[in-house]
Amino acid sequence: MRRIALRIAYEGTNFHGWQRQEPPGLPALRTVQGEVTRALVEVMRAPIHCQGASRTDSGVHAQAQVAAFTADCRVPLQRIPAALNARLPEDIRIMSAWHVPDDFDPVRNALAKCYRYEIACRHPFMARLPFDRKFVYALMYALDVDRMRAAAMALIGEHDFKGFAHSQHGRECTVRTIYSCEVNTMPDDRVVIDVSGSGFLYNMVRIIAGTLVEVGRGRIDPAQMPAIVASSDRSRAGPTFPANGLQLRWIYYPPDRSEPVCVT
Repeated sequence: MRRIALRIAYEGTNFHGWQRQEPPGLPALRTVQGEVTRALVEVMRAPIHCQGASRTDSGVHAQAQVAAFTADCRVPLQRIPAALNARLPEDIRIMSAWHVPDDFDPVRNALAKCYRYEIACRHPFMARLPFDRKFVYALMYALDVDRMRAAAMALIGEHDFKGFAHSQHGRECTVRTIYSCEVNTMPDDRVVIDVSGSGFLYNMVRIIAGTLVEVGRGRIDPAQMPAIVASSDRSRAGPTFPANGLQLRWIYYPPDRSEPVCVT
């Protein structure tokens, strides 16, 4: 039996998030974990439990979700991605597979995760690119990025982020550490918010994005951000932005559990 990790990319539009969901008496919802597990069972020809590192919400995308399973695998490691991709729908791709220690836990062993929220600032009469609708949240006004950067600084460090979480976040502890929160401009009037941290609460990054946009619009003063964070009051933070602009960019692990670097 070997423990194997997978790096998975997916377009979250038509999924009910990562986590498998089987409502009593109803058909199972379409989830990334459900699809990957089904493919693994076909390839490994045995029952498989596939554990993911991040419970991405419905509609959220991922460039580098990490999952792991244990199996008596007779398929060569380098062929596992192709074998799984042949059995998966086109909105999920297994990008790589590697061996990890038997006690590897993709959730507990993660040292940091990074999410990106992408926004397109469009003039009200400017057409929106049709393929943006699944991956970019469109705003009909400009943003003051300098104000947003100033406010983002208040998020860095260890804080109680209860005020930046959905009321049904389901966690006993709402303290998290944010390592970086960067706001940058991109071509075509894009603004991207990259947030890395030890972990995130339910809807936390989408609320951070909504709050920083309120700052960029001039509705919240950047100087108010430390007090908003300290208050743990959800009503003081900004709106929860839609899922389509959010993607899981990377997850960092200790060297002995990380994906090997291929040298060519």
